[in-house]
Amino acid sequence: MWEKYFISGLILIIVLTTLALTNSLNYQDSYNINSLKYSAHHERAEKIQQAVFPLLRQNASVDNVRISFPVISGVKTNTDYLLVCYYRWQGEGSQMLQPSKINTTLCTHIIVGFALVKNNTLVPADPSDIHGYELVTGLKKTVPNLKVMLSVGGGGGAKGISPSVSTSQNRAKLISSIISLLSKCNFDGIDIDWEFPVWDGSSLEDKKNFILFLRDLRNAINSERKNYRNKPLLLSVAVAAVLPIMRASYDIPSLAKYVDFINLMSYDYHDFTWYLPFTGHNSPLYKRKDEFGYFATLNTAWSAEEWVKKGMPRSKIMVGIPTYAHTYILATPYIHGFNAPAVGGGEMTYDEACNFVKNGAVRVFDKESQVPYAYKNRTWVGYDDLESVTAKVKWIKSRGFGGVMTFDLNCDDWNSVCDKALPFPLHRRMYELLKT
Repeated sequence: MWEKYFISGLILIIVLTTLALTNSLNYQDSYNINSLKYSAHHERAEKIQQAVFPLLRQNASVDNVRISFPVISGVKTNTDYLLVCYYRWQGEGSQMLQPSKINTTLCTHIIVGFALVKNNTLVPADPSDIHGYELVTGLKKTVPNLKVMLSVGGGGGAKGISPSVSTSQNRAKLISSIISLLSKCNFDGIDIDWEFPVWDGSSLEDKKNFILFLRDLRNAINSERKNYRNKPLLLSVAVAAVLPIMRASYDIPSLAKYVDFINLMSYDYHDFTWYLPFTGHNSPLYKRKDEFGYFATLNTAWSAEEWVKKGMPRSKIMVGIPTYAHTYILATPYIHGFNAPAVGGGEMTYDEACNFVKNGAVRVFDKESQVPYAYKNRTWVGYDDLESVTAKVKWIKSRGFGGVMTFDLNCDDWNSVCDKALPFPLHRRMYELLKT
């Protein structure tokens, strides 16, 4: 029954969007909303939005979605939680976060992105990236316990992985190149950010081949242990948070056998697309009471618990918290809550969202989903702030997960643009909560 209301509402939104589009083409707010046309976040989010339609066609799949959480006992009471921070090396431009500006005391692990796979070989996206890799791994000289890993793939950067894991010969060549590059740049491990196996036209054999690759990589890591300063390389995988991709892409019990931990991408749940043109939060903690079926699963809590139900140990799950926001151009400034009609979208960093509120936007903290959004004129921003990351970290600890993953250091207020007192305010809050 709810599907009828959804379709009727969607038709109404499309009509409103069409009426508003003429005036919207020339609309410019005082805040810059960057186009997501070439954004890795947008590419990931669009794949997630596309997952709606198969479930809507299969009523049983929607109705059988589990949204209750089991009572657990024996949760962690120590302070050994991980704070795994992604960092995007973007070159040495003055406006980019440089390794020397990273507060290395806030993260237990830094994952540098993103390398590529070409011709069954791990390579930097640009040859000059090697310099950036070495600058980041050099941070370990002052913080010996810090682990620095290299990530391969990322949104839009994983196209070479599928053929490279399709045969034992290809896998062997790729694994040899991984260990070689990690050793050359003094990395502590590899993160596989394949978005996504068996998805968006990829091979149906990806699911099986991915596990074979991880098995072979784990065996190679174990055999290389004595040659790598007697310390085993770490192996993590960035994984999807939505049900259709979970089902299609991952053999989760087998995945759990080979990885040290997974990085759950519990963000990009909602984003502007032409076929879902209404506002939604980037990374809600919980569902709202007006969300049903598949839409009730688009939140951090559901995703993390579903990975546990499907066989991943809690201790190996790093629950993702984004430091960037998704933005929308409202069809009308008079409708500005969740599910408001929208005619465009973009993204903001945390400092941009913070300044947006400081400069007159109305901030609303949704008590159900435990995340804020803000609006002004026709700009709508769904973001995370100190209040929402506090709620998320407390929940992560209460449920006994292994820690937090952030995407990313670059989008936090690393240069104290909004918060003049301290850089990296979101990471600082997460660190303080995990250590208490």
